[in-house]
Amino acid sequence: MSDITAVLLFWLPAGLMVYNWFGFPLLLLLVTRLRRKEQELPPFQQLPTVTVAIAAWNEERHIADKIRNCLDFDYPADRLEVIVGTDAVTDRTNEIVRGFDDPRVKLYAVEERLGKSAVVNMLAVKAEGEIVLFTDADVRMARDALRLGVERFRDAGVGVVLPLYRRVNAQGYSAEGLWDKYENKLKELEGELGSAVGAYGWAMFVRRSSFGAIPPDTVLDDYAIAVGAFRRGYSAVYEAGCVSETRVETPAVEFSRKARNSRGSAQAFLRYSGVLLPKYGVTAWVYFSHKYIRWFVPVLLVMMLVGSATELGTPFFAVVFWLQVVAYLTTPLVLVTRGALRGLLVVQYYLYANAALVAGYWQFLFGRRLAYNWFRTKRDSD
Repeated sequence: MSDITAVLLFWLPAGLMVYNWFGFPLLLLLVTRLRRKEQELPPFQQLPTVTVAIAAWNEERHIADKIRNCLDFDYPADRLEVIVGTDAVTDRTNEIVRGFDDPRVKLYAVEERLGKSAVVNMLAVKAEGEIVLFTDADVRMARDALRLGVERFRDAGVGVVLPLYRRVNAQGYSAEGLWDKYENKLKELEGELGSAVGAYGWAMFVRRSSFGAIPPDTVLDDYAIAVGAFRRGYSAVYEAGCVSETRVETPAVEFSRKARNSRGSAQAFLRYSGVLLPKYGVTAWVYFSHKYIRWFVPVLLVMMLVGSATELGTPFFAVVFWLQVVAYLTTPLVLVTRGALRGLLVVQYYLYANAALVAGYWQFLFGRRLAYNWFRTKRDSD
């Protein structure tokens, strides 16, 4: 392998991946330490009004518990409303919502198929609160989560607040893995810079004035909302004390979810890459380092495999090549491995997740395009 080929096909992608996993977090930690300063913010003269907005499609198994969870928030009742938006549901979701005898609970149902992003736009218009908490029907939040999330809006420059996401098993115990802990810490550091980019639609607080309508065919509505807030000059922060929980799913279900998100990532790359412009400063760096490199990891992995395969006569590259081959061949084990043995398949889970990215890109490029995107991932709880 010539020096230039080695650099382009192996060391460049390897370097980008090492930077993504280790270099970026270390730089992020250094930057936050250098820029960290205590900021005294005045308390609210009066707690802001809050709208909990739930875009739901065929959620009869979860919607009642979700609404009860929201009504139980430790927040003044006269400052809170819960609105549910649905489109063309085919189950009892609308009936269940209408069954709540509480004036704070409102249903906005349309009969035609609009898609989640269109429903999110509708709920943003209908919301009366100064702060909107967009959240999914199968997510549960701690009783103090609303108050803690809203507290971060004492800073007038904050447009988005991301809570801590925790995945639990069927018994309700934490099922977080290394990846979840890594992601939460990364978002916490990004949030200290006002550039927390890892928004999830599971739950996110949005200042209503920072929200702008998103295209109705948007796949990743959470990503589009966060980028829109950045473009309007608002920051995004992270609140580790604000806890939201969702169930951990099997690798097969997670594959479907990741593939859908990957389809949305391809769309977001084409629509919102302007966020990488130098005028966005630190936020542009964070987006590139956290999101954009990851979107190209499947390409980087193929480059490394090809690069090492072209130089099998060199002991180092021969070993690296066969290690990659073994990792790829054993990746299907993630579908059948249970318990503590999963800890031995960290590399295989990483490859499995990137296979989902490839599936999503394929769907985006060659799949059937619809005017709406509302394909609820089938859960084990279904």
